[in-house]
Amino acid sequence: MPPQLDGILTETGRVGGGGFSDVYRGDWTQVGHAQPTQVAIKRHRGINTQDVSNPAEAQARFERRTRRETVIWRDARHDNILPFLGYQFNGASAVLVSPWCKNGCLSSYIRAHPELSRSQKLKLLKDAALGLEYLHSLQPPIIHADIKPENIMISDDIRAVLSDFGISRFMVEAGMQTGLTTSGGTPGTAGYQSKELLESDLRPTNKSDVYAFGGLILGIMSGKRPFHRVRAVATIILAIVAGSQPLAADHPDLPASDPLWDLLGPCWNPVPQERPSMTDIIEVL
Repeated sequence: MPPQLDGILTETGRVGGGGFSDVYRGDWTQVGHAQPTQVAIKRHRGINTQDVSNPAEAQARFERRTRRETVIWRDARHDNILPFLGYQFNGASAVLVSPWCKNGCLSSYIRAHPELSRSQKLKLLKDAALGLEYLHSLQPPIIHADIKPENIMISDDIRAVLSDFGISRFMVEAGMQTGLTTSGGTPGTAGYQSKELLESDLRPTNKSDVYAFGGLILGIMSGKRPFHRVRAVATIILAIVAGSQPLAADHPDLPASDPLWDLLGPCWNPVPQERPSMTDIIEVL
């Protein structure tokens, strides 16, 4: 297990969060260093003691799985993976620390830069695809389980880097309250979840990541998330289970004549084994 992060972490402002965590901009002052380093601090809220019969055992299990997750993140080293700096436990919560990305996540970066060309957007998508291909190539593979624009950060040198891989999945398994906009304990976010995850107890796979990546491509290139016309999460879930796919008519900025639709359809194939690999997607991008 990697040791806990030394030094002092100071949260300087909340920048986001969900049902199971809050993200802060912060400063990390290392032992023996006068100047702090700006970092992102993700504080997970720990176990809800009202929902478990043995809070102490649940907390111990949460800490073990957190440490295991830090090993995975620490060892996942790639230009398109957000680096892991360390972790700390603070009472019932866990803090995961990574470099601060001043350019924000992919969706906010796209909104802030409407002048980006098609090729520039495709380059960022390819960056993310390379990171996901790397995770899938490891033995055993790492499944991200929550691919969406908000979980892809933009580095200072304008590279897309994956963040939060595996976090949502292990949080669900640890019996935590999550803020994922799903039904039951299915990891992921509505509109990016594959049919097989929604209608069964299957764990996320590399093919469910591919399904979500198709939604990522659509959202970035069209400016609208999958099923953006539908507001109710339950309605989106029912539509996907019924076999519905996003329609070109709902995404006028990515017309049906765009060759990317020839990639999106296979990404959303209802038969997981028939979906392309991330290597296939990179070749097209």
